[in-house]
Amino acid sequence: MKRLPFTLIAISIFAVIGGARFFQRSNRTPLQPPELPQRPLVDQFGGSPRLPCRNKTGHFILAKIANRWWFCDPGGNAFISMSVGNLLTNGNPTKDCNGVNTYPIYAAKYGDAEFNWGWQTLRRMTAWGFNSVGQDSGPFVQPWETCPKCDWPQRRQPIRLPSLVEAKPAEYASINVAGLLAEPIKDEISGVNDNYSAWRGGALYDIFDPKLNLWWKKALASRPGLQRIRSNDPYILGIFTDDSDYFWGAGAGPDFASGHTSSNVAWMTLITSPVQTYIQSTPLEDKRFLYQQTEVYSKAQATNPTTPCSIANPCSLRDYLWQKYHGSISALNSAWRSNYTTFDTTGKSVTGELIGTTDGTTKVFALKLAHAEISPYSILIFAGGTAKAGDCPWFHRGCGTSKSNEGSIGSPAANFILQSSSSIDYLTGAVIISFVNPPAKGTAITANYIYGGWMAGGTGLMDEDGSHKSWVGTNPFCLEGADPNYPTYFACAGRGWGSNPVPNANPRLGADLDNWVPQMSAQYFKTMHDDLKAVSKLPYFGLDMLGAYGVPAYSKFLEGAAPYLDGAFVSLKYWQPPPIPGAFQSAYQYLTQYLGDVPFLTFSVISAQSDSSMSCYPISDANNMPDQARRGEMWYNTVKYLLTVNGRNGDIQFVGADWWSWQDFQHLNQGLVSIHDNAYDGHESVSGKVPCSAPLGQNSSCGGESGNYGDVIGPIARANALWYKFLP
Repeated sequence: MKRLPFTLIAISIFAVIGGARFFQRSNRTPLQPPELPQRPLVDQFGGSPRLPCRNKTGHFILAKIANRWWFCDPGGNAFISMSVGNLLTNGNPTKDCNGVNTYPIYAAKYGDAEFNWGWQTLRRMTAWGFNSVGQDSGPFVQPWETCPKCDWPQRRQPIRLPSLVEAKPAEYASINVAGLLAEPIKDEISGVNDNYSAWRGGALYDIFDPKLNLWWKKALASRPGLQRIRSNDPYILGIFTDDSDYFWGAGAGPDFASGHTSSNVAWMTLITSPVQTYIQSTPLEDKRFLYQQTEVYSKAQATNPTTPCSIANPCSLRDYLWQKYHGSISALNSAWRSNYTTFDTTGKSVTGELIGTTDGTTKVFALKLAHAEISPYSILIFAGGTAKAGDCPWFHRGCGTSKSNEGSIGSPAANFILQSSSSIDYLTGAVIISFVNPPAKGTAITANYIYGGWMAGGTGLMDEDGSHKSWVGTNPFCLEGADPNYPTYFACAGRGWGSNPVPNANPRLGADLDNWVPQMSAQYFKTMHDDLKAVSKLPYFGLDMLGAYGVPAYSKFLEGAAPYLDGAFVSLKYWQPPPIPGAFQSAYQYLTQYLGDVPFLTFSVISAQSDSSMSCYPISDANNMPDQARRGEMWYNTVKYLLTVNGRNGDIQFVGADWWSWQDFQHLNQGLVSIHDNAYDGHESVSGKVPCSAPLGQNSSCGGESGNYGDVIGPIARANALWYKFLP
């Protein structure tokens, strides 16, 4: 299941820890099921024959007709995607506000929580005007799903809807799914020390590592799950590569305050370690990895390229700065008011230093390495010439030590090293290695390491760790002031809720780092795009999604992505009428300016916590409406606005909206249906037992809530039908 968007995780934690619990029961009279709008005739993919579009490819494409973008389906008809993300059942157990497990409801209502649940769920959502399956949905709602033993007619999906597909190459390359790499790519956040004080969730993948490209190419060529991409399946609407929940830099940008601004990826790259040898736990899974290719390519790759660095030819941070200042560290120092001695590191590498030769009985080796001070993340321990272990510094979670300048020695190999009693003192070089079992007699135990480099007195640019606060600053969120085109909602204003501190880095450093962000972004999207297009013609939508918390990703990140996207999946909060300040309208113009003339899908989370099955969990957030009717109104207003208002480029770029999610979960009212599987239509979502609304109808039983809740389905269904008005 998709991890909950960061804003909602934070809200959930606040609700459980920081707020008083309350329980609200509504006295609202149950309503009749809402009258749903009539749908026009559509083809098998959902497109309307009233607006033909040129498409003889056999798969979905994107097409602009006059000044409006559309999906053009394989039947050659125009289509706007109204999708539901996270089409899944909740897990077992999932308890309601009374502590009762709600999971058995599925079997009682549908006979299972799989095939028949999927069929009936698609019947319900299509009756409400949804016409496609959103991201992070389960197998039982997919158009290609078959079943050998179930009630589906002809044993295939009875309701075939176009679907959005997510492949996760960076995420999977970071944990080496399917073993396609000799070793995984690294996470830069794991390599930043305590000079970075912001939240460390998610990952900042080392996307300049050529192994990312290698994993993606191999996966596209060989993984069975990607066969539909290779064959241009006619029911695939578009491809996402990775999830921005786990992709630092793609989240909430600084130009719109959200309270959760993403850290600047260039600033983090500047201060991260230029090497990593061992990771105790990845951001995505509790897995240990050893890196023999120790370089962090995004920071330290040194090729001194002769081709100018650009979005078309992205460079690592080191090479970008080397090019800009023509190889002169003095010129960089003059601009930044810094005092580096080289673009590289002043650290010295030691290879194969002998720790000891085993006698077959000794388990513990203790000595001082020949050189100190030692750079964290630079130690590799070899047994008989094979890399087996590495250092885990105090500032990384789970290393078993919290004392500054100390680390543990750990290994991904089971039963090899006792990490709890294996340690390194970086200042003195004192090392203790405690083996679980003595290595075979005559085994040479050796070490590779770096001394005098990062966090060890190094004076090179690659040794920057955030300690030079006079020019690096301490603000990881903003390196420069507000975008002059969008100054109203700037996040780093140093005031009030949602605001971060004002920028305090050297202005020239800030401008240089910000101007590298498009290259970092372009490196990822170019790699993803080029490898995908080598084997598939399906529309590429980049990340799931660009932005977070209802605000856009940073303009610099969008600029790097735009040339490589067929379409974009963006985060916009929701439209509200005056006198609410026009943050939505401003963010919409911002997106269309920096993405350019690219069609986009929108992601929305809107809740009405007190008018839902989650009412026992308090919530305080701008996404939260007072009741279900207002919640539906916000969705309707948003869809109507995006279908009628021109973007910065003069075009209508909206090609679809994604409602998150199908069902309430994680103590939050996100769903179209409650935790008891009742539609929020004012009829099913009530305390008494009632016949279910159409299309489930009289033979199914609904209700059983703790209160009577309102109708979001009616306004949602009307919103989902709005695009028909723009057909001839």
